[in-house]
Amino acid sequence: MSGAFLLFRLSLKRAWPLLCATGLLLAAVQALRVRIAAEVHDAGQFDQLSSVLPSAVRDILGPSLASIMSFNGIVIAVYFDTGFIIALLALAITLATLPASEIQTGFADMVLARPLPRHWLITRTIALVLFSILLMLLMIMAGTWAGLELFAPPDAPWPTARQTAAMALTLGMLVASWSGIAMALGAAYRRGAASGTTALLAFAALLLDWAHRLWAPLERIAWLSPFFYFNPYDLVGGGPLPVENLLVLGAMAATGYTVAYYLISQRDISR
Repeated sequence: MSGAFLLFRLSLKRAWPLLCATGLLLAAVQALRVRIAAEVHDAGQFDQLSSVLPSAVRDILGPSLASIMSFNGIVIAVYFDTGFIIALLALAITLATLPASEIQTGFADMVLARPLPRHWLITRTIALVLFSILLMLLMIMAGTWAGLELFAPPDAPWPTARQTAAMALTLGMLVASWSGIAMALGAAYRRGAASGTTALLAFAALLLDWAHRLWAPLERIAWLSPFFYFNPYDLVGGGPLPVENLLVLGAMAATGYTVAYYLISQRDISR
């Protein structure tokens, strides 16, 4: 068994409790979300729910509001729910800055004392992050399926497989783009500084994305935010998958990973 695979397996073993706890929590919350959507559907209160939404929320959702304010829309909206996005970003940032933590604790010195190329610290982390993102999305999808089986009203349409896959892919690419940013910062700085900076950047970028939908002049700089390329609202109504946006998010992730490779090759890991 190669040293690189052993390193990945060891990292996965250390992260497994966090992954299981996060995945089960997200799946349970999504199942509960389906139950709530079913109750609103049975009571016929989606129109009332739409009427009490603040005008700012209506502006952000735009013409997709009608599609979102339905049983199918509430169920599938998990893929752009702010709480779920924050949870996935927090997990991705935590895992992406793992090399910085290993350098601080001296674990990286122990690993590289063996005949293992330095770049495997980053390659292992990329594999761990992408595996974790995929696992979380599968857990959310499992929670959706379980909730639909248990709680969906007989007359309520279920999200299609295409729609679910498109929404999950869009969310996964968004989280991967931020993992690239976190990994690049983690390869250059201490873990606390890297994770904190990435979290602040993500928060600022999210606010910018919301703000530019409400104030047109911000359009000129809105493209700087990765959230600008995350626009799942049209997918709720059955719109096409935005391939161009996915390519941009993928390029952000790849750029971050590449920078991390370079920085870790130049970094003094003894401190």
